[in-house]
Amino acid sequence: MKLFQSILILFLIFISESFSQQLLSLQDAVRIALENNYSINIAKNKSIIAENDANIGNAGFLPILDATSSYSKSQSNTKQEYFDGRTIDRTGAKSTNLSAGVSLNWIVFDGFEMFGNLDLLKELNRIGKASYKSEIENNVAEVIDNYFNLIREKQVLDVIKETIRISEERVRIAESKKDVGSGSKFDLRQAQVDLNEDRSTLLKEELTYEQLKVMLNQLLGRDVNTDFDVEDTIIVNENLNYDELMNSALQKNSELFIAERNLELAEINISLARSELYPRISLSGGYNYLNSESGAGFIKTNKNYSLNFGVTASLNLFNGLNTRRKIENALVESDNSRLNYEMIKNSIEANLLNVYKKYLNSIKLIKLEEENLIIAEESVDIALERLKLGNITPLEFRETQRKLIDVKSRLVSAQYEAKTAETELLRLSGLLVRE
Repeated sequence: MKLFQSILILFLIFISESFSQQLLSLQDAVRIALENNYSINIAKNKSIIAENDANIGNAGFLPILDATSSYSKSQSNTKQEYFDGRTIDRTGAKSTNLSAGVSLNWIVFDGFEMFGNLDLLKELNRIGKASYKSEIENNVAEVIDNYFNLIREKQVLDVIKETIRISEERVRIAESKKDVGSGSKFDLRQAQVDLNEDRSTLLKEELTYEQLKVMLNQLLGRDVNTDFDVEDTIIVNENLNYDELMNSALQKNSELFIAERNLELAEINISLARSELYPRISLSGGYNYLNSESGAGFIKTNKNYSLNFGVTASLNLFNGLNTRRKIENALVESDNSRLNYEMIKNSIEANLLNVYKKYLNSIKLIKLEEENLIIAEESVDIALERLKLGNITPLEFRETQRKLIDVKSRLVSAQYEAKTAETELLRLSGLLVRE
């Protein structure tokens, strides 16, 4: 019997562990997102393409070498009669033609356009990497936000469950009072209605919690039905310094870096437009081989070997003032890029300041609500004892209970708001993702 009990206990422990939810840490969530998130992987592939494009061949520095060859064979019947009476009859005459050649074209000077193209490709490569980093930052920030929103919702659920426990105790007290004649059926029914209201709230919050799980699974790029549990607490870093964050943002913010690179692109486009004012010089060369054999005709075989080379120079004298138009437009685009950089810089500074104020305010709210929570919990304990003694009405007790719910909800909301502000500050300052 003891052996059977031991086996049963072990079996129950195994079943419990098998069906328990796997704890998903924030670090694991970020790691999974970096591996699976669709947007991150798309940005990564675009960055790889930009890196592959940034080479001297794509910029136009290298020559173009082509090889061609052809082979043909034919059979013909030829009959010729001349006035002097001669007749030539070549029935089934076969002919073959074989040719091969190599040609080289090399632009050796194009008004420095190839140098501009190479600089352009290098800048696009830098922008591709910065865009990849920006996509990582945005998605990691979203994962962190969703993860701590789940913790907040989990804490809200705990608050509601504690409220249900208190409401159940209130129902028991009302039943006991009714049984001994010191309470009324109305008080019991009212307690039961309030309990059902709390249970209804719990069902709604449980649905929200499950929907948030689906959203996080979607961000992680995995099966949306994957079940998991999250941690229990939100820990806020209260030591972020505004000046340090601002200095870091001006140096490491991805959006600002891309705007800076676009400034450089605008200058390169001006150089590319001006390159049309210069002459273009190209080299060409080739080697060709021809072998022709004919069973009909005056020439039986024909072999030809040829080598050619040349230099071509060209200079556009007039193209309807299009070059001038391109240069003027490039100068205007450069001015727009400068204005866009200043606008983004100003926006980042404003956002950082606003989020930092929100961060400080949330920390103050956390401390205030923590004090309020101690008071509210004591008030509920006192109200529960007074309810047992009949020194407080059910309505007054419910109001005390609601205040506790409100305080706990405000506390977890303040913690969540502080954490999202912290995450956004790190994203804006370029410190959320380490290179």
